[in-house]
Amino acid sequence: MPWKFTLNAPRQGLFASLLIVSFALHTFLLVIATTHQLNENRASQGQLMTSQLVTDSISELEPANTVSLALLANRYATNPSVASIRILDAKKQVLATSGLAKTRQGEVFVRDALQHEKKVGSIEITLVKPSIGEILRTQWLAILVSLLIHAFLWLAYRAIARPTRSEYLTRLNNEARLKHEIQQLTEALEAEKANRTLAIAQAQQQVKVKPEPKKVPTEFSVDQDILALNIQHYDPKQLMNTVNQSVSLPYFNLCQIFLNKSIELCAQHFKLNSHDFVRNQEFNQNGAIVSISATQTNAAECLLMIASVFQLLSEVLYKRYREDKRFVLQTRCAVSSAVEAMQLDALQASERLTHHLIAKEMALYLSNDHLKQISGCYQLLALPNPTNVLTRHAFMINGMNTDCAEIAQTIRTEILKGKKKSSEHNNHSEQTSDI
Repeated sequence: MPWKFTLNAPRQGLFASLLIVSFALHTFLLVIATTHQLNENRASQGQLMTSQLVTDSISELEPANTVSLALLANRYATNPSVASIRILDAKKQVLATSGLAKTRQGEVFVRDALQHEKKVGSIEITLVKPSIGEILRTQWLAILVSLLIHAFLWLAYRAIARPTRSEYLTRLNNEARLKHEIQQLTEALEAEKANRTLAIAQAQQQVKVKPEPKKVPTEFSVDQDILALNIQHYDPKQLMNTVNQSVSLPYFNLCQIFLNKSIELCAQHFKLNSHDFVRNQEFNQNGAIVSISATQTNAAECLLMIASVFQLLSEVLYKRYREDKRFVLQTRCAVSSAVEAMQLDALQASERLTHHLIAKEMALYLSNDHLKQISGCYQLLALPNPTNVLTRHAFMINGMNTDCAEIAQTIRTEILKGKKKSSEHNNHSEQTSDI
């Protein structure tokens, strides 16, 4: 079947609204200009007519010849722009009146009739003031031309701005790819849930868990030489409080899967064991926290790579869920060691540092040794507006070199591909265990 192009130009409704506003504004300005011109013409005409009528009637005012004055007024009243004419004597007594539209309002022009510097009477002429409808009727041709021009612009926009065939196919391919990626992620989420349920059931059968006594909190100690990664949702509009758990929990679980996969693949790349990473807090409305011993080789580099990969995955999820109008939030993250001067351990420092960031931003607070290790991979900027020791010595990540960026993109792509065969194998194992 031959390909048929049916895609409309983008934002047709908005462009049509702009053209309607433009046409209305053009018509309004045309009426304003015409009204101004008519006012000037009416003023000139009124002054000229009163002067001529005074000149023609002054000889009939004293003594007053009402018949001649009436004939004279009727002759001037034949002008269609004249609403009414009144000729008065020196005592304001009406000598003659005329006009075809005496009840119609208009602009009044008055001039005294002087003979030998003595006032012998006065002339009052009322000229018709045209209404908006009359002005529109006189300018119908200009308004019609304006309408045709705007209609031509509308048709031209629909023809010129319509996407080409290659653009249309590219967009369809992108939508299909993103849909496939989200479908694979959903399958991975279901498999992860099944594995967790199976692991919990097996653990309950083998071991009877005993409650541990609550530990009394001890004073802060910097002996806990660890690095912590804190990931938080950026929620300036407080959307988190507007959704119920049936919506938020699957979203948190998917974020946790992203984080677990990022930890696993980044640990493999830096030759670390994924079990060396402690999930101090799994994803909830307050985000997630991951820590690792600072004495581990490449601990700082691996933790920062985990954060970078997760930010890339989070951005993919954000764009896709926004298209589907589903609940989703952007994220921000920070990596930190302990801050002895403020009596903050690494977990507390990373959480506090993350609060200073906005969506898609990353920051770090590390020792000089760790900063030297990562300085060749990341471009760092001082955190703006520092208020304490933590923010004064913290840095924002402004970019990555080519090698690190390629590593992050490769890991991101590998996670998004998913492992459908592995998921099916896990489901089959779960069914066998249940039997």
